[in-house]
Amino acid sequence: MLLSSGVRAAASDINRERFNPIVASIVKIEAVTDSGSYSLGSGVAVQPSRFVTSCHVTAQAVSITVLYQGLRWPVIRQRANTVRDLCILQVRGLDDLVPVPRGKVSDLRVGTEVAAIGYTLGTGLATQVGTVQALHPLADGTVIQSATYFNSGASGGGLFQLDGRLVGILTFRLKGAEAYYFSIPVDWIESELARSDPFEPVGKLAGASPFWAQPPERLPFFMRAATLQARMLWQDLISLSNQWAEAEPGNAEAWFMQAQALTRLDRPSEAVAAYEHAVRLDAHLAQAWFQLGQLKIRLGQQKEIKRIVQKLEPLDPALASELATRNSQGQPASPPP
Repeated sequence: MLLSSGVRAAASDINRERFNPIVASIVKIEAVTDSGSYSLGSGVAVQPSRFVTSCHVTAQAVSITVLYQGLRWPVIRQRANTVRDLCILQVRGLDDLVPVPRGKVSDLRVGTEVAAIGYTLGTGLATQVGTVQALHPLADGTVIQSATYFNSGASGGGLFQLDGRLVGILTFRLKGAEAYYFSIPVDWIESELARSDPFEPVGKLAGASPFWAQPPERLPFFMRAATLQARMLWQDLISLSNQWAEAEPGNAEAWFMQAQALTRLDRPSEAVAAYEHAVRLDAHLAQAWFQLGQLKIRLGQQKEIKRIVQKLEPLDPALASELATRNSQGQPASPPP
């Protein structure tokens, strides 16, 4: 869970020229159950007359409607991957609606500014701007954690880079944790669109529950770690990170999380060892280098600081500069956010 500060970008930072047509390609979704109740969400145009949304919005629906320009357009067929919580809806008659441009999650870094766009409680379209907080590898993709607030009505909406490229679909959040909002990656959309099997008629979805709605013991490690971090259960987080590292020995995030917990418990030498293991597994983890550098300042290990700053410079020049400044001022390290 490679965290950034989560400071929001100003609304003026968005490229309005690129975002205006994109906003027109985000629609409201109404799903009606057999009892007559409604489930509301958002959808994003990804191909002519095809929209992506979250399956948990439409899972119990016997009919689904796309709302666009004040009119209701019935969904005629659908394709679902319930585990990934990704549904593609097919509508007749909206071929002129321009699909949004799609980017690559591999272009994201912790601290990248992004915008979440969806319907607030199913009513007005809202844009929330923030930063990427963490990138979590999962099932041939990367789940994006961002500090871009959204509610249930925005589920199925889009997460965009500020140049207007779609990088994720707003999917779920951890309640009680301000910066814990998660989007599934655009990579999964590409794989679903590439499937050759036919779309199915609209109806209740019979697949397994989404990966994020599994029983606690079956949740991805990063979700369990996020819950422990939010509750400041540092010793429990260390125990979990040990299980995580054993189950996924090549995953640097397990060691990063362990290092954060050890820092909080004021065990700096052990935290250094955990951060060093994390960067051995993935030398591109700028936040791990930065936190390691702060601990080296605290421990007075001056010979290491220059090396770490050099590692940081090509990854995140701002963090490299901040670390060098802290070192020159002799500032002690602060715990990670």
